[in-house]
Amino acid sequence: MLGDGFWCTDPSDDPRGTFWLQSHHMVHYTYNCLWMCKFIHHDWDMFQSTHPCANFRAISREISSCPVYNSEAGINHNFSLMLKQFVLPDGSILRCRYNALPIKDCFIEDPLHEGKTMLKIMNLNKFDGVTGAFNCQDNFLHIE
Repeated sequence: MLGDGFWCTDPSDDPRGTFWLQSHHMVHYTYNCLWMCKFIHHDWDMFQSTHPCANFRAISREISSCPVYNSEAGINHNFSLMLKQFVLPDGSILRCRYNALPIKDCFIEDPLHEGKTMLKIMNLNKFDGVTGAFNCQDNFLHIE
């Protein structure tokens, strides 16, 4: 694992903290991949498909090329999210081949605190390039 583990809620019970923790997690994994991807095949940790940030985390897993698994009991999975997000109608997947890396315009910026930079990650799959842009700014996160 390249960062701290999955926190499904903020330990201090701050509802905004739950969203911020997910962003923090993603930023740390992205930048740690930059330094460690030559030595290890990374694992971005589990996520919960029914969590308020599930879609945010699922998309990052898809681009990261790491294993996709979640931590919920079997009957509690959001299979719609899991299947629609990762599996094509013919049952195949477009798994990325390498470690997800930050795009250079966010490489020396702070996508968590500075107020203007989105975290952008990239990878390649069998057919094309894949890019994800994530707003991880703590001043933007909100509860829907």
